[in-house]
Parts: sequence; C-alpha cells; structure tokens
Amino acid sequence: MTALALALGAVTAALALGGAGPAALLRHAYLAPVIAGALRFGAPGGVLTAVAAILLSAPFVLPEIERSGLTGEAAEGLVSFAVLAAVGALAGVLRSHGRREQARYETILSVQRAVADEPDLVPALRRLRAVLLDRLPADAVALAVRDGERLALEGGAHIAPGSAVDRVLAGGRPLFVPDAGGGPRPRRVFVTPLRAAGEALGALAVERVGELGGAERAALEALGAHVGLALEHARLVARQRRFAEELARKVADATARLAEIDRAKSAFVATVSHELRTPLTALQGFSEILAERPLPPGEVARAARIMHGEARRLGRIVSDLLDLARIERGLEPALRRAPVAPAAALGAAVDVMRRAAPHHRLELECAPELPPLDADADALERVLLNLLGNAVKYSPRDSTVRVRARAVPGAVELEVEDEGRGIAPEALPRVFEPYYREPGAASAAAGAGIGLAVVKSLVEAHGGEIRLDSAPARGTRVTVRWPAVP
Repeated sequence: MTALALALGAVTAALALGGAGPAALLRHAYLAPVIAGALRFGAPGGVLTAVAAILLSAPFVLPEIERSGLTGEAAEGLVSFAVLAAVGALAGVLRSHGRREQARYETILSVQRAVADEPDLVPALRRLRAVLLDRLPADAVALAVRDGERLALEGGAHIAPGSAVDRVLAGGRPLFVPDAGGGPRPRRVFVTPLRAAGEALGALAVERVGELGGAERAALEALGAHVGLALEHARLVARQRRFAEELARKVADATARLAEIDRAKSAFVATVSHELRTPLTALQGFSEILAERPLPPGEVARAARIMHGEARRLGRIVSDLLDLARIERGLEPALRRAPVAPAAALGAAVDVMRRAAPHHRLELECAPELPPLDADADALERVLLNLLGNAVKYSPRDSTVRVRARAVPGAVELEVEDEGRGIAPEALPRVFEPYYREPGAASAAAGAGIGLAVVKSLVEAHGGEIRLDSAPARGTRVTVRWPAVP
C-alpha cells in the first residue's frame, strides 16, 4: 500500500512540476499504480487506487473546466477519469476472478492428492475432509459416500432420515438450507451431490454462519463434481491395483503349480517305469524258464499262475495310464455296465489282496441282501484293488484293513478303512489330483500318484460319489457310494 501511495504521489508531483495541463500525456502514468493496486488487492484495491488517482489528477482538470468550460483538453481529462475507474474496476475484477480460479484449481489438486494412493475409502474421506476444511471458507464440512452396500461417513455419526444429506443422496440434486438453526445468526447449509459416471455416489455438505451466495453455491456444486470424479478415479485405481496384485498372485500360484506338476510328472515317469519293469521282469524270467527248461507239471502250473497275475497287474497299470490320458483330455472312461454282485466283487478283491499282502489282516463285512451294482466289472475291480492297495501300502505290518458294504437308498456304500499314517488336513483337498502325492508319502511307499485320480474318475463316470476322511496317525477311511441297478 505504501508503494502505491508513493507511485501516485510521484506521478502527481511530476505533473505539477511540469506544469502539465489536463491533456498531458503524463496523466496516463496513473494507470500503472491503478493496475498494480488491482493486481495486488483485487477489485477493492483497484477501485480505491483508481479513486485516489482521479482525486489527485482532478486539480489539473477541474480548474480548466471552470476557466474555459468543457474544452477538448478538459474532455480528455474527464475521459482519463473514466479510463482510470474502468481499468481499476476491470483489472480488480479479473484479478479476483483469477484468484478464485486459482484457489479452485489448487483445491481440486489437493482433493486429488488426498484420495490418490489410498486403497481404503475411510482414510481417504478423512484426508479429503481435512483438505476441504482447510481450503473452503466453511465452519463445518461433512462427506457421505456409498461404498457398495454400506455408506461411509466423515464429519458426522449418522444421517438422519429426511435430512438435507439424506434428500440429496436420494434425489441426486443440490439443496440449499437458508438457516439450519442453532444460533443467533443464520447458519447456511449447502449440500451438493458427488457425481461420477452420471450418478450420485455421495454428498458433500458445507455449513457456514453468514451469507452463502449463488456464486459460491455454484462453485461448491462444481467442486462436488470434481470430488466425485476424484473418488471414482481413486476407487478405479485401487480396484485396478487389487486386480493386478491378485493377477500376479494367481500367475505366481499357477507357475508354481505348473512347476510342481512338471516335477510330479518327472517322478511319475520314473515310478511308472519301475512299476512296469517289475511285472515285465517276472514275465520275461518265467517265460525263459518255461522255454528253456523241462519242468514238472506242478511247477509249470505255478509259473503260469505267477505269469497270469503279473500280466493282470501289467494290464491294470496300462488301464490306469489310458484312463489318466482320457482324464487329461476331459473324456470319460469307456464302460460296459451290467449288474454286478457287490459281495462277490468285494470277496474277490479281498482274496487277491490277502495273497499279495500276507502280513496284513483284511476283514470283510457285507450287509445281507445287497442290491446288485450298476457297474463295469473291470472298472469296479480296479477301484477296489486301488483302494485296498493304498490301504495296505500305507499301513504298518500286522495292522487291520476293514472292508464294509451296506445298502443305502438307490446305491451301495463301499468302505475301506485302514490303521495307517493318515493324511494331513492341508493335503486332503488335493489327494484326487493326478500326479499329486502328499509330502512325505514317497518315503512311506512307492507310488505314481495316479491311483486315486483314476478311482475318482471311474466312480463319477458311473454316477457315484467318493469321500475320503483321514487324520494324521488315525488312519484313513474311503467311502464310495456306488449306484445300484434300478
């Protein structure tokens, strides 16, 4: 202000010392302090500086009018008065408008910074309200934003039914309350919706003692639109970040799973090679004996029985491999279904396993009058031998394997229970996956990891169900619900 006064005084002194008339060109120097006052103090500063310049230049214009009337020079002086007043007012208005736009722009930037990089809505609203309280000429600011089914609030405990915020949230239109009451002076309240993608996702409420004019309300309404866009942008960015993190986690899990499957397949190839070599070695050895040595009939019969058993074992392995290939292609096993007596099928499977595992006790318990099973006899035999083989393989010597069968509506439940090492809870959901073996199972017994996958495929191809219950050191119970002949 002192600098403006000195500038006005310097121009006046220069006019006075130079003996200039009302039309002197030096009078235009008053424009510099007038514009400076408008730029520094806005419209009030511009108008006051212009009035001061007019008053200081009046002694050079008014005496000329008194002496000679409205001459050309006097008219130029009056025009200078009008120019000073217009420039002061216009420059001040433009400066005030520029300041308002700058403040609005800075507020919008602060709003965007407040909600950026904040995945949780509640902290973002807390920071946003603090920014608005700091940037807006308001006594109170409240925010309400929909977050799915819930409504996040900041600046209030709840929304009263029928309140201004409640009506704006319901109708999506701004609302002005001239006096909210609660004090000697009117408390103006303006609530504007926070819009994004053409719909109201929340509301911004501003309360202030004193006037809240139409221009300010329009600015608040525009700010509400920017706040809504900033919140929606922050929500989308947070959603994208969560999606990217989840995608990266799934890719990492899939990569680890593929690596695990690759390792399992490598182990599977080695195990299957060993499984195939055993019966092939037996077949080759006994066939060479039969071809090269004359043997008594009893020995020939014994070798034939061994070769027959090993050939059946080899056939089961090959069938499992073929079924596994069909499973991986999404095909069901080929079945020839016919009525099968469950007691006979279980008895035959238990007899085979008693000869193969003489150091285990196998107990068979069949309920009377069981209905015939609707089954492929070869598939049923493979299911039972797989389950009995696993029970024996993972049970200690001299332990008991119990086999039960009972009728249920429309089906027969076949149950195989052992007293073995059991399965860890975290491994139970994966035991029916191809190639999967529980960590530590390899040290207990050899296996390819395909038996239960094939069993499940065969059972489900018949329309049955299989369930496995187990716990470490408490044994395993496998229950198969096999459809009966209608």
